[in-house]
Amino acid sequence: MTFVNIALARGKSDQYLADVSRAVHDALVAELDVHPDDNFQLIHQYGPGEMVFDRSFRGGPRSDDWIAFTITDSRDRDERSKRRFYKALVHLLEERPGIHPSDVYVMMTVTPPANFSFAGGVIGTDVEAAESLDAAAGTREAYSKAEMTYAVTQLFQNGDRVPVLPMLSDDVVLTLPATLPYGGQFTGRAAFDGFFAKSPASNPVWSSFDIVVEDVIAADDHLIARLTNTAVPKATGKTVTFQNLWLFRVAGGRIVSVQLYADTAVTTSGPAS
Repeated sequence: MTFVNIALARGKSDQYLADVSRAVHDALVAELDVHPDDNFQLIHQYGPGEMVFDRSFRGGPRSDDWIAFTITDSRDRDERSKRRFYKALVHLLEERPGIHPSDVYVMMTVTPPANFSFAGGVIGTDVEAAESLDAAAGTREAYSKAEMTYAVTQLFQNGDRVPVLPMLSDDVVLTLPATLPYGGQFTGRAAFDGFFAKSPASNPVWSSFDIVVEDVIAADDHLIARLTNTAVPKATGKTVTFQNLWLFRVAGGRIVSVQLYADTAVTTSGPAS
């Protein structure tokens, strides 16, 4: 994930700007393995006196064609890759639109994927996890915490079981409070899938059931999903709002057990909201 800010003197032609844009993107793709479609840039043009720079400090001589690139990257690249990128960038800019290497200034900063949101309020870590899972296509032996966090979020937020199923161990154990009408212990991926294939509102307990994922917290050997639920128990017909926790235990890059911690009394009683 990258974002590029480009600062240069005002008055350049559209073709000049297009050549600058293409040069930095091509260099990122070729030398830093940036995805070809990951192309987000802002070009800022400045008038006389609005760009302040020394003509000879640590390089130069710099002319009025001085151009500055500020590149934000979600990955901290090694020095060798950065050296190749800098050389490729000045070479492409010199070819077209004809910027002298002495006029090219680059500053790279690193920020984690969580600091990106490409659209729809979706955090960058979820985007990265989804892309990683799509690329793996079910062939993985182990999964990262970021990928699991994304999968668990999708499970509760959208009812999408596809991302999480490959992450389960073959003998995964699902435990629900015995005091729930649908409580008990279930073993295996098929049992897990069968339980979550049914929406809460489709079982005999609830008339309706809506879930909000407050957060999914990843720790050393587990993940915790904290949910706020708004539901109508058939026993009372009254709307209740309550929280519950799902604990996902992890070992060897797989989810080995899942346990629900819930206030089971709300299935038969509870204040109207």
